[in-house]
Amino acid sequence: MSGPATRNRRKIREALEFLKNERRPIALRIEGVETPFTSKIIKADHGDALFIEILRPPRGNDLIKSAKPLTVSFSLGKCEYEITSSFVKKSVISPYYGHIISYPDSIRIVNRRRHNRYERDTRQAPLFLHATLTFRIGERRKTSYDLKVFDLSEQGVGILAGEDMQELLRAVDPECRVEDLELLAPWMTVKVRGTVKHKSRIREGKYTGWYHVGVLLDERLEHCV
Repeated sequence: MSGPATRNRRKIREALEFLKNERRPIALRIEGVETPFTSKIIKADHGDALFIEILRPPRGNDLIKSAKPLTVSFSLGKCEYEITSSFVKKSVISPYYGHIISYPDSIRIVNRRRHNRYERDTRQAPLFLHATLTFRIGERRKTSYDLKVFDLSEQGVGILAGEDMQELLRAVDPECRVEDLELLAPWMTVKVRGTVKHKSRIREGKYTGWYHVGVLLDERLEHCV
């Protein structure tokens, strides 16, 4: 069963650009064929079409011509995603030899790799590296803070707050409610709520002097971790 999906054009564009620029492999599934075919995105005409390399194994280059629809899957961060597309025509324009397929209108999360916890600047870095916290302090208007995500699990998120954010640090005591926290990845945004469970000053390592604020989430990040 598919999980959450985004139709945000900017996020779709960023995800596809990331796949293209990083030369990440994609897998194409053709109805009636058990084994997927592999390729890479070589050009993206955003909102119009995707140019992909010739398929491997080679027999996919004939099968794709009659395949409707195509299911294209790929990995980003710790999740597996897919888009629905269709064959448009063969591309014979240098240097974009391969195939042209239709541009997707959404990206869906279909699977997650199960790990307990992900920490920034490690091999198991979190899918979301940045966050925006909007907070009402006293009777003033809401204030938004752009923060870094330090660690992430299905049940909670740890965010980093600098020493210069004293107003925020005074407001986020343990058991404080967080009602407007957005977790940001290059290709998607997830809005969450939760309760602050701890606030501690980091005393060693790269983030010495920063504060680690741990938030227990109201709902598990089932498809995003």
